[in-house]
Amino acid sequence: MKKYKHLFFDLDHTLWDFDNNTAEAIAEIYTIFNISQWTFFTFQDFMNTFNEVNNFLWDKFNHGKIGRMELRQRRFPMILTRLGVDENEIPQEIGEKYLELAPNKSKVLPFTHEILEYLKPNYQLHIISNGFDDVQHSKLKASNIHHYFDKIVTSDSSSFRKPQKEIFEFAMHQVGATRKDAIMIGDNIDTDITGAQNATMDHVFFNPNKISHSLKVTYEVHSLQQIMNIL
Repeated sequence: MKKYKHLFFDLDHTLWDFDNNTAEAIAEIYTIFNISQWTFFTFQDFMNTFNEVNNFLWDKFNHGKIGRMELRQRRFPMILTRLGVDENEIPQEIGEKYLELAPNKSKVLPFTHEILEYLKPNYQLHIISNGFDDVQHSKLKASNIHHYFDKIVTSDSSSFRKPQKEIFEFAMHQVGATRKDAIMIGDNIDTDITGAQNATMDHVFFNPNKISHSLKVTYEVHSLQQIMNIL
């Protein structure tokens, strides 16, 4: 078995529980801005449309088609206009309020604390995220896992985005890692795993939903706990 020194984790959907934390924040947004005043759609419609639009915009961001500000400015107007709300009726502050609420939610995925506690004594742990510095640092602190990580590399700090190989190379350079002693752990086959392959890094595909794929991966786990069998 290879001896790794540096473990690079994705954050959202890998450690930080994006789905549940976001659902909490969206429920608060729904109440704060009295979204129920528009009676022609339900809270579930609002939640589902948020997920569709957010995934669409993040995919465009990940592939360099839009920037940070465009992502943030387009998200809620796109959600609400899709649901039939007049653009002039959309609250101006709704996007800012979401960015205030969501990153301060604390839920993590099962076995997050246990696996980080298990790994920390023997490895240097780092984050590679396409998220933004301010948001990702807030998430790490809110979920009480910031102290496990030595280096946080984001699209802000590196000027690159997964799956570009350059963000992985930048991260390895920052901590003095090499391809032989580094491994990437993430849930997104398009950004984390394809990106690691682009950088010729070993990788662990965290696949809790057991999605089918045709990529030849270094390792695959369906629970964070299973990482103990690899590292």
